[in-house]
Amino acid sequence: MTELSLAALVFVAMHILPAVRARKWIITRIGDPAYMGLFSLASVLGLAWMIAAYRDAPASIPLYETGPVLKWFTVAAMLLPFILVVSGTTSRNPSSIMGKDALKTPHRWNDIFAITRHPVMWAITIWAGLHMLNRPDATSALLFGPLGLLAILGSLRQEARKREEFGDAWNAFVKQTSFVPFAGILSGKAELHLGELGGWRVAAAVVLWLAMLAFHLPVIDVLPLPL
Repeated sequence: MTELSLAALVFVAMHILPAVRARKWIITRIGDPAYMGLFSLASVLGLAWMIAAYRDAPASIPLYETGPVLKWFTVAAMLLPFILVVSGTTSRNPSSIMGKDALKTPHRWNDIFAITRHPVMWAITIWAGLHMLNRPDATSALLFGPLGLLAILGSLRQEARKREEFGDAWNAFVKQTSFVPFAGILSGKAELHLGELGGWRVAAAVVLWLAMLAFHLPVIDVLPLPL
């Protein structure tokens, strides 16, 4: 448990400190591509450490019992993160690192960005939240909690950087979309068109979701279905 706590602390610090203090200083000295490469490598190694520590950590007492209804809900709800991440990574994404080109041509954002302007980050957050809901113990909270929290904090930080970098083009994007998933649709300022979302993206997400159900037990050693 101590190792998992330390791994989680290092992982969080690794993502927060460069964002608020040293990012620009490092980029001016080694360049953006080198920084992103080193940061990505450090993130993968930090995540691998957290997962290894999680596997070795002793089981902790859950806060409540998870019955079959909650498990079925978790399994069904996991389809949404797959749709978000597939659509967010295969669309011209203004919130991505290379998002400037997506804002050059003004248009209505009736695709995945009608749901949220940060689909990939919210996919991570929802994935982490569903796992914490289904595994309500301290050990799982130390693994999934930082991942979900950092995705949200990273999105908020990204909002400020994009606003500073793209100005009016980003503000126009913000006016048509929402940060919180489905908030823009519910308020009426965003409108989702399934045709623009892309049926092939939904189909790909379903295939990945089914693959997750098939390989979760042999790979993660946890049966996702209440069978």
